[in-house]
Amino acid sequence: MNQDTVDFFNQHENQSFVYPPLPNTTSLQEKFNWVMFESRAPWLKLLGIDAPYQEMLSEAQNLKNRFVFHRDEEGCHRGWRSLAIHGIASDKTNVPETYGLNPLEVSYSWTDIQDHCPITVNFFKNKFPYKNYQRLRFMLLEAGGYIMPHSDSSQCFLGAAINISLNNPPGCRMTTVNGTVPFLDSGSAIFFNNYYKHAVWNNSNQDRYHIIVHGAWDEKIMTMVVDSYQSAVS
Repeated sequence: MNQDTVDFFNQHENQSFVYPPLPNTTSLQEKFNWVMFESRAPWLKLLGIDAPYQEMLSEAQNLKNRFVFHRDEEGCHRGWRSLAIHGIASDKTNVPETYGLNPLEVSYSWTDIQDHCPITVNFFKNKFPYKNYQRLRFMLLEAGGYIMPHSDSSQCFLGAAINISLNNPPGCRMTTVNGTVPFLDSGSAIFFNNYYKHAVWNNSNQDRYHIIVHGAWDEKIMTMVVDSYQSAVS
């Protein structure tokens, strides 16, 4: 890992973001929209996601030999791998344009690994507060691996994706210009604003497994987001 990346962690890992108070409005929709589009929050830990984290972790670990290197064409990351549970195909984990496909025409579906991770698939089909999915991926950062500082969006938007930690070994941290995201090793779900520059370093002897969720929200997500934001402010 180069010195610029080490400096990024040293400069930002202990910073913190002060969540501004919710606007004075009685409308749940207005509060939700404000949190997502105007709060400029770098992340939001979601309350009320009751996932079978340990079982999902075991399914991901059992599929390790199926993971492909993610964004390997950039040539600057180490040990970053992925496997699509729902998407274009299990081994196509990046955006459609990477594979010469039109994002407006591509179709997403449950991939050929679904029978090998039935607990994970059942959770997202029947319990997670989304109506449908685009990319739904296991994400692996191998022990000693790192993801160089980068930004994924030109729009400051909290709701682009939910990042779920199945485990997060001590010594592994995802740091943004606003501080280190508080992922739990025991499992946690966080809306992540990938507008802000961020990097990940798995400075441990254990592989880190997460899930990243892209799709369309269910209406239940509004109350969850507003309650979770209010908890972050308190």
